[in-house]
Amino acid sequence: MSALFVTGTDTGVGKTFVACALATALRRRGRRVAVMKPVETGVDGEPEDTRRLASAAADEAPLDDVCPYRLRAPLAPAVAAAREGVTIDLDRIAALVDRRRRAVDVLVVEGAGGLLVPIVGRTTYLDLATRLALPLVIVAANRLGTINHCALTAHVATTAGLVVHGFVLSHPTPTTDASAATNAETIATLTGLRCLGVVPHVATPEDAIASLVLPL
Repeated sequence: MSALFVTGTDTGVGKTFVACALATALRRRGRRVAVMKPVETGVDGEPEDTRRLASAAADEAPLDDVCPYRLRAPLAPAVAAAREGVTIDLDRIAALVDRRRRAVDVLVVEGAGGLLVPIVGRTTYLDLATRLALPLVIVAANRLGTINHCALTAHVATTAGLVVHGFVLSHPTPTTDASAATNAETIATLTGLRCLGVVPHVATPEDAIASLVLPL
């Protein structure tokens, strides 16, 4: 079945928020949706991003299937795992992704940070997405600097042979700058990618659905 890999251009750009909105929108279209966040860092108690994703998708799978690795340190997965003495098994993650996407219509997989964030050693989320042939949705904050960040992410992904469905610009904070009015058009022209939405600063992922074009 289908899958989407939601990647950010940086941390704090609204990636989880957009992933939740996509999962909710797909479910409302009658799709059977599952979610995964293979590694969540900065976890003190409950893995908040994972819980939000599962709720958005109405995914009742065991937590270990949705988020097999949960680490305390708010660092890149490879760094956090090394600090905590945890070995991240990429084969385990790959097998879970394959199993879970076969059981539903769409599996939404959320990364951590950007494509070149290391999961274990020198293996990055780009390597994982390439290994599993996961098509991408790029999420970036609609602010100054996002043109370069989106273009770099798109270039890395397409050079690796990945399909990129498009990009979403979000507003994680109530304020922005003058670039917000032209970023989407400029990124689309520069990269040839489709803008899947410019999400305003809203309270819940459900409020963002009307601003999104579903890639599937």
